[in-house]
Amino acid sequence: ARSHRPVRVVLRLNDVGLAAGLVRATGAPLALPQWRDALVHVHQWLGPVRVCIAGGEPARSPLLEEVLRFANRLECPTHLVTAGPIAEDSAMALVDRGLGAVTVLVAGVDEGTHQATLGQPLSDATTTVESFRRARADRDRPIQLLVGVPLSASNIGSVGAIAGWARQSGVDGILATLPLGVEPPPGALAALESLGRDDLTPDHLREVLAGRGGGLHGGLRMEILSDGTVLASSHVAPLGSLRQIPDPKDIWESADEQIQVARKHPRPWDEVELVPQRLFSIR
Repeated sequence: ARSHRPVRVVLRLNDVGLAAGLVRATGAPLALPQWRDALVHVHQWLGPVRVCIAGGEPARSPLLEEVLRFANRLECPTHLVTAGPIAEDSAMALVDRGLGAVTVLVAGVDEGTHQATLGQPLSDATTTVESFRRARADRDRPIQLLVGVPLSASNIGSVGAIAGWARQSGVDGILATLPLGVEPPPGALAALESLGRDDLTPDHLREVLAGRGGGLHGGLRMEILSDGTVLASSHVAPLGSLRQIPDPKDIWESADEQIQVARKHPRPWDEVELVPQRLFSIR
């Protein structure tokens, strides 16, 4: 574990809505000072590492703005993955606090298809895209605005339509995603062709869709659940808990077995974390 340090940190501020079969928080959620302490320890260990806020629905966490702000104070580049809803004033606040990129999940161009995959109203996602588009223009900040398309059997025929809507909405790129624990639907690889010139789907996911998935892509990462549980992958047993061991470095370096398992897993995490490839701290 000492020789395989994480290259990014994923924070789950909210575990509600995660797919069945993934490791979830079971204890009381961390308070803001505990999140700050965790980020300080991570920074002392890894420097200004990339921070992705995802899992469940982070937009519904009251801690989102302050955790993001603190990460940027440590000069950690930040990326938010969300299906919304984020209103324009909240988007403005997140941009002001230095958010580097946001990926909005859109699973369909009609309510039924979107709801079937994500379980949220389509308006949550479309409002979020528009909110960040306006916030970026108003603040004149170079935040990257992306749309992620979670592939499922119910929406595989409408991937091209989603991509067309996303381009008209003024986003910077589009990528396919596959929720963890979900088998690739028939026709998924062919559906990527309909994403067009703005396709940012990571190569590793393409390999998975083609039945060639395997090996580590994008480096190891550390994931911290809302209750302080520390993971290398949602498919692997927890490494430990910040409630018992406050320093993530100590937890990581004592988890040789779990790190080895994560390195060999064919799909240890959702590739949405890897896009955009280049991410900067913006303050």
